[in-house]
Amino acid sequence: MKKILLGLTIVLFSTLVLIAQGDQTKIFTIFTSHGCGCTGSGSAPESFTSNEQVVSMLQVACEGIEFIVWEGSRSAAYDEIQQYANAYDGVLIVGGLDGDYRLAFTGLPTIAVYNLWEFMNQPWELFATGKMRKDPILTGGREYKEVRVLTAQLDRRNLCDPAVTEKMFSDLVYKVKLIQTLGKLKKTRILMVKNSANEIIASVNYRGDINQSFPGDHNSRYLSNFRKVFGAEIITVEPEEFYETYQQIRVRDAEKTAEQWILEADRVEASKKEITKTARGYLALDVLREKYNCNAVATHIRTVTGSGELKDRYNPGVGLELGFKTRGIQAVCQNYPDILMSQMLAYLLTGRPSMLGDIIFDVYNNVEIVLHCGIPINPLGSGHRLPYVIRTHAESPVRDIPEEPGSSTGMTVEWPTGEPVTFWEIHSLNRTIRMNTGHTVNGYEIYTGGEDLYNVMCTAKVIASVDDARKLRDQHLPYLYGIHANVTMGDLRQQLRDIAILLGFDFVESDR
Repeated sequence: MKKILLGLTIVLFSTLVLIAQGDQTKIFTIFTSHGCGCTGSGSAPESFTSNEQVVSMLQVACEGIEFIVWEGSRSAAYDEIQQYANAYDGVLIVGGLDGDYRLAFTGLPTIAVYNLWEFMNQPWELFATGKMRKDPILTGGREYKEVRVLTAQLDRRNLCDPAVTEKMFSDLVYKVKLIQTLGKLKKTRILMVKNSANEIIASVNYRGDINQSFPGDHNSRYLSNFRKVFGAEIITVEPEEFYETYQQIRVRDAEKTAEQWILEADRVEASKKEITKTARGYLALDVLREKYNCNAVATHIRTVTGSGELKDRYNPGVGLELGFKTRGIQAVCQNYPDILMSQMLAYLLTGRPSMLGDIIFDVYNNVEIVLHCGIPINPLGSGHRLPYVIRTHAESPVRDIPEEPGSSTGMTVEWPTGEPVTFWEIHSLNRTIRMNTGHTVNGYEIYTGGEDLYNVMCTAKVIASVDDARKLRDQHLPYLYGIHANVTMGDLRQQLRDIAILLGFDFVESDR
């Protein structure tokens, strides 16, 4: 009986070239061979899945993606991509390249697909490394620098068990959707509210010795590189505009938001006035976000007036977590665009918000700790909220006097134990993704002293057992990678490895 790939009813396209529509992800698609190897008569076998059928099946499986199929030569295809690179989000090559490998190294995220039962002439090591070996058999050749190639395989002759054939196709769909994720990432617009006119981007993150400093062009270099690497925009706003917007927010509107947060809290230790101040700041940030058409927020601002007085102290974390992240808008309470893009990427991949925090490695208890005064209440995604406590902020000098103006707000949320988590961050300037994994543990079972664990340093903590905390600690380089990281529920290792390839980044597994 003739096998039908994936059991799908194939709907043939009247034309291979799909018309671009709206903001869909656009993937330049080229079939470079007949796809079925030697057939004797030269025609395709009866059970063969045609080019048209492959595109049709991908279109059904990949909502929001256009597969723009090229009908000309490979050489002309390469020229097309070089001339109109901004028109495409990625490249899909189905079949061999017959020695002209340029099409796999255009600088765009690329998937190279091997058709099972064709001669395997693809340079698989070259795809993985981008380097042509200088062997004595063949000399010369070029060295490819834009290495962003993932590989896949299809059983278009349908000779495998149907479950295996489907597994191949599902893997291709997964990788195509990674290109879609990066396409969505390009549309990110970050609202960056500065805390001073001369603020250095990520200045609190990178810590070196006394003789190290940020170069004079750090901000301009950072912003230019960020746009080049991600295609995303950072919209900078001076602190005075935040102060003015804060004053325009009606106190009663802020009180309503604060009352809702208080009502939904498991416990409240901070004063209503300080919670209202936090809510008013959140509403001001949201006004600015909408004004500048942004979908993500980063700010290190710590006052609502710029006066420097304790009574005007403002810590945004509670508002970012209870306000923005419960709405699917990613936000960080320090000016770290790389960390924020990491959170955007994790959310696009998993639907889960991440926590930003300082890193601690406890080598004797073999745990990794990330701590801050903000933490998602929905780390498993929308519809899964955890109990939370609103507390005073750990860095306030009057944190133990809740009614004192300037005691501000922080929060505590205890994530479920025994769950896999990924500690990770993107570094755009050195084009690296670093990560390791662990499993959440109950901190009270490890730290059994008399002091409340959540009163030590920051109010929010994720504590996880890891394979080798000492090994992780010995790779801690504050002057190169900073002192902060994200923690995301789930094991994202494979997804991040593949994303690093498509971005052309190094991938560092600190635990391996």
